[in-house]
Amino acid sequence: MAKIRQEKGEDLKQYVMRFNREAVLILDLQDGVACTAFLNGLLPRRFKCFLVESKVTTLADVLRRARDFIQAIEICDGDDFFWQDTWKRVGE
Repeated sequence: MAKIRQEKGEDLKQYVMRFNREAVLILDLQDGVACTAFLNGLLPRRFKCFLVESKVTTLADVLRRARDFIQAIEICDGDDFFWQDTWKRVGE
C-alpha cells in the first residue's frame, strides 16, 4: 500500500476521505494492513493516541471512531470552544 500520510494542516475528515479513495483501489487489501496503514499515516495527535490506546484492529472500527470524532468536532465547532489537539478557547 502506498504510504498515505495525513499532511500538516489536513483535518481528519480530509485524511479519511483521501485514505478511503486510495484503499478501495487495492484489490484484496487485508483489513489489518489497512488499519495499520491508517494509524501510521495519522499525525501524532490526540485521536491517534486514542485509537492506539483502544487497541483497534479493524479498519471498520477505526473509521467508525473517526466518524464519531469528526461529528463531535463539527458539533462543538460552533460553541465557545473548538477542538484541535485539546480544548482551547477561541482566540488563545
